Amino acid sequence: MKVMPVQNSMKQQVYSPKLGNKPVNHAVKFPTDIALGALIGGLLIYKTSKINVRECSHYLKSLATGVSEMLGEKINPKSLACVMDKSEFVSEILKLKKQNYVYTPENIKNFGFMADFHMHTNHSDGNISVGNLLDEITEYGNKLFARTGKKFMFSITDHDSVAGVKEALGIIAKNPEKFRNVRFIPGVELSFSHKAPKSANPCEISEVLAYGFDPFKLSKHLDILQTKRVETIDNMLAEIRKAIPLTNFNKQEMLRTYNMNEKCLMMNTHWAVNNYAQAKHALTIQASRHGQDGNKFYEQIIMPLDVKNRTLWHLKEKHVLDNDIGEASQINDIRRKYQPHMVNNKLILNNENSFEDIIDYFKGESVTMAFAHPYFTAEKFHFPVKVMNSFIHKSKGLIELSEAYHQAYPGHVNMSKVEEINDYLKQLIKIGGSDNHKSQYI
Repeated sequence: MKVMPVQNSMKQQVYSPKLGNKPVNHAVKFPTDIALGALIGGLLIYKTSKINVRECSHYLKSLATGVSEMLGEKINPKSLACVMDKSEFVSEILKLKKQNYVYTPENIKNFGFMADFHMHTNHSDGNISVGNLLDEITEYGNKLFARTGKKFMFSITDHDSVAGVKEALGIIAKNPEKFRNVRFIPGVELSFSHKAPKSANPCEISEVLAYGFDPFKLSKHLDILQTKRVETIDNMLAEIRKAIPLTNFNKQEMLRTYNMNEKCLMMNTHWAVNNYAQAKHALTIQASRHGQDGNKFYEQIIMPLDVKNRTLWHLKEKHVLDNDIGEASQINDIRRKYQPHMVNNKLILNNENSFEDIIDYFKGESVTMAFAHPYFTAEKFHFPVKVMNSFIHKSKGLIELSEAYHQAYPGHVNMSKVEEINDYLKQLIKIGGSDNHKSQYI
C-alpha cells in the first residue's frame, strides 16, 4: 500500500501512518507555528467566553430588572450569580448520573444527592415555605461543597405558578453570599389538556417542566390562567346554587376542604368544585333527615378525613350516607360544561392550557423543557411513542429533557413500565426530581 504524503502549513512532507519500514517524518514545529496556533486558540476561547458571559449577563440583567421592580429597589445582577441560564443548566446536567438524583436519607447522608429539579412550595400544593426550603438547601449545599467540591443544583417547580421562583430570587438577591455553594434555575410545572383515547374522559391533563425562563414575563400569562380558574369556581358555584338552592354552597369552605390556594389554583379546578358540591349536597340531605344542621354536619364528617377522601364516593363506600343518596345529575351537567371537552373534534378549554399555549409562552426565550414524570403521560395513550414524539416535534425544539429519574412514583406503579417509557425517550437528556411536597426537605 502506497502512503501518500500530505503537507503541513510549512509545506513539509508528513507521512502517516507508519507502515512497514517506512519512517514517519514528523513536521518540525517552528515558533511561528506555535505562536499562530496559540493566537487562534486564544481568540476562539476569548470569543466563546465572551458569548457565554454576554448571554448569561443578559439573562441575569433581565431577572435583576424584575426583582428590582418586585422589591422596589435597585438590584445588581451580580447578586444573582448563583442563578443558571439554560446553557449553563444543560452543560451541568450532562455531568450528572442517576445516583445524583436519588432522594433518600442514605444518599443525602453520603452526599451522593447533588441535584433536584422538581419540587413544590406552599405557592402551589407543597407544604414548605420558600424561605425554609432555601435555608435547608443552602445548609446542605455548604456541607456538600465542603465534602465534594460540588455545588448543589436545584429548581422550584410549582404548579402553574412562578410566585415561589420570584420570591426565591428576591431572597437570593438580598443575601447572595448565602447562596455561594448552590446553583439555582427558575422552573415551573405546567399542565396542559389534550385528547386521551384510553381515558373514560375525552380529555386529560399532562404536565411538562420548563427551565431557564424569565418568571416575570411568564407570570403575566399564568395570571390570566389563574383568573380563568377563579372565574370557573365562581361561575360553577353560581350555577349550582341556582340549580340546587336549598344547599349552602360556600366558596371559602370549598377552598378549605381541598387546601386550595386561591392565588395559585391548580389544574382540574372544575373537578374540585364538582367533588365539593356533590359531597356538600349529599351530606345536607343526610343531615336534614336527622334534624341536623347541614353546615355543621359537613364540617363534622368531611374535615377529619384525608383530603383525597373528601368526596361523595368515599362517603358512600364508608356507609356514611343512606343508600338512596347519590350524585346530583345537575352538578355533573354543570361540571361537563366547564371541563375541557371536544366539540366537532376541536378541544374547548375554559380554564386549562393547551400544549400550543405553553410553547407560545416561551416564544423568543432561551428555555428548555422536560416531560414531567413521563410514565403518567404515556399511560394515557394507546401509542405513547407516537404521541410523545408528536409533543417533542410540536415543542419546536424546547423539549430536550425527560424526568427519567422521577423520585415520587407511587408504590403501585410498575417500574419496569417506567423504564420502558424512559427507553422510548432515550434521545432526551435525563434529569430527576424529588417532587417534594413535604414541610421539610433535607
